[in-house]
Amino acid sequence: MSAEIDELRKEIEAIDKQILELLSRRLKISAKIGEIKSRIGKDVTDEKREQKVREYWYNYARNLGIPDSMVESILPILFSYSKMVQINPGKKKNITVIGYGGMARSLISLFSLVGHNVVVTGRNKEKAERLASEFKVVYMDLDSALNWGEYIILALSPSSFDYILRISPKFTSKVVMDIFSSKNEIFKELEKLSEIYSFNYISTHPLFGPITYPVGERIVIIPSKTSKNVNEIVNFWRECGLNTTVSTVEEHEKAMAIVQVLAHFYILGLHRSIDELRKELGIENLSNFYTTNFKELNKIIEKVSNILPVILEIQKSNPYAYKVRDIGVNELQKIKEELGG
Repeated sequence: MSAEIDELRKEIEAIDKQILELLSRRLKISAKIGEIKSRIGKDVTDEKREQKVREYWYNYARNLGIPDSMVESILPILFSYSKMVQINPGKKKNITVIGYGGMARSLISLFSLVGHNVVVTGRNKEKAERLASEFKVVYMDLDSALNWGEYIILALSPSSFDYILRISPKFTSKVVMDIFSSKNEIFKELEKLSEIYSFNYISTHPLFGPITYPVGERIVIIPSKTSKNVNEIVNFWRECGLNTTVSTVEEHEKAMAIVQVLAHFYILGLHRSIDELRKELGIENLSNFYTTNFKELNKIIEKVSNILPVILEIQKSNPYAYKVRDIGVNELQKIKEELGG
């Protein structure tokens, strides 16, 4: 029996070698595609192509008797690494990141992957140094970091605006980008400061959470009155492996009212309703009854719960929040009436 197993394991090793060789070949071809995409100014992510690949994999896998769940596990990893090798940075930039939270970490991981020169700074030296050490980039004191950097990334929360106000005279001649989820009043204030202190302000909104190496995700770029090189910034983020959308403040706030305010409002309501109903109906181990869809919903609920202060800030600051919440409640009431009983 042991000899028979050993022979079969040798056969598996030979197959594994073929799999690895094919993966290597696939990544090399993906890298060549990335070079072409960079040359023609195309985003790393091609959603239509990814959908075709998914359909091909599922159909062919089913013919071979491979479960859909296995394909679902493999494809996201394959897509992710294929996008990583497609990154083709242009000239290296000196980037100063002010902040050391989750989104600062996410962006620094991306910049370091691409190969840009990165410095981390902020009010808390210990936290900034710890983050810099994690990605083998450099910590500098604020004055040195601002003097050194070409691009200044304000990876801060809206509650830090007083701090930004104090240091903004040091932004002169720099390209300054914030990453606030809600723009509204803050955009206007930063635009005014950019006119007073002569810096190039262009607002951005990464449409992803604090994830490491967010290649293939999307970022919104919102030019201001002092944005002189929008195409350069678009190319910068594209070469970092992100898909780009250029927007106005108004369009951005309206879109975020739907995809953030309304969606999070429903998720918060769902979370509270689940907790209340578990108590009301006396279900102690609800996880024993999770459906596949509910598992996915629960993951989203957990993500939202983990960044609750950010979620509440968006709910308060978006100028269309009251409107979308009212419409959301009205539509739920209509559905309730339609269902009857």
